[in-house]
Amino acid sequence: MTALAKLLPLLAPDDDLSLALDHLEREHRIVTGTSLPKLTLPPTRDPPDVDLAFAPPLPPHPLLPPTLFDRLQSLVTTNLAAPALSGTYLLQQSRDRKGKQRERYSTSLDDLDVLLDGGFCAGELIDVCGPRRSGRTVFALYVVLLHLLLHADRRAAWLDPGGSFDAYRCLAILRDVLVPRLYALGGSFAGDDGKEPAPQDLAIATLDRLAVSSPRKSGDALDVLAAETEATGKTETLSMVVIDSLDTLVGGEALSSGSAQGQAKLIAFMRRMGTLARSTTAPLAVLVVTTAIPLASSSTPRGPPPAAGGQPPPLSSLPLPEPLRPSLGPTFAYLVDLSVLLTPAEPLFGPVDGKGRTVLEVTRNSRGDKGGTVVFKLEGGVDLEQLV
Repeated sequence: MTALAKLLPLLAPDDDLSLALDHLEREHRIVTGTSLPKLTLPPTRDPPDVDLAFAPPLPPHPLLPPTLFDRLQSLVTTNLAAPALSGTYLLQQSRDRKGKQRERYSTSLDDLDVLLDGGFCAGELIDVCGPRRSGRTVFALYVVLLHLLLHADRRAAWLDPGGSFDAYRCLAILRDVLVPRLYALGGSFAGDDGKEPAPQDLAIATLDRLAVSSPRKSGDALDVLAAETEATGKTETLSMVVIDSLDTLVGGEALSSGSAQGQAKLIAFMRRMGTLARSTTAPLAVLVVTTAIPLASSSTPRGPPPAAGGQPPPLSSLPLPEPLRPSLGPTFAYLVDLSVLLTPAEPLFGPVDGKGRTVLEVTRNSRGDKGGTVVFKLEGGVDLEQLV
């Protein structure tokens, strides 16, 4: 909102409108700001430019003839209206935005990439949630290993507070699945000599760019990431981080039982992670593996159950026999940009059709629609393949 005493001289710089503005304020109670050091209006009062634009015809007056009043109304109305933009200008704006958009990284599942408009985005906090043995870790491995395989100038960090990282599984995923798939699609990793490396050699070279550490506390994890982002002796750029699992790192039991101190620590940690992820110089895609537990389960004694209306909504929209909830509490959903929920398919499709299959559902998406699902199968703990 701009006072008319300031706005109209800008719109008509060659005209002296002071007498007309004085008349509007004195006789017709249209605030112009000519006699007020600072324009203030009650919350229910329209701004003065709107007052003038929609004012009824005023009685003629020597200080404000009808032609001048019509001209002032026209000036104010034009200023209030949204300006028309040419198609060429809008096209250029779109091109400029695309040039500034952050990179998208494949999820290793084609249909999920389509649902997410290109995959996971640099600068995002991504929650990979699910019950135990639902394929969360393998899915995260596929994401980070495919990312390193496709981007030879990037590196990644894997934080393993539970000490369960399996390097041989990573080698098998790269050597036996991802590298052969890319070769079959026509991909090339030939060096200067024009020769394609053997899958084993390419897998080992890719793993050289994955830094694995085992922090025991959230503060240790932040120190590790700070050291990785500030590393000076490496030519590759850190672009992806995986924490497997966040429950172990921040104390899932305490958070599940409703510890206020635990929730405060979780919020503080995730805010720090968000700051690291959204760095303007080196944004990171951060995947945090978390656990989903049955909605009614509890590891500690509680009081009487809340009324039905007080129960938090289940994580999934799928008709699961046991609705799920995040083990880190309902607040956690608001600390991430994107959430995918992995659930075993047996409860949905039966023990035969659902065996070895997992349903992945997008349960939160700050930049698009949620609710899409993708089904994949996992064989031998290594071979993950999307089902059409």
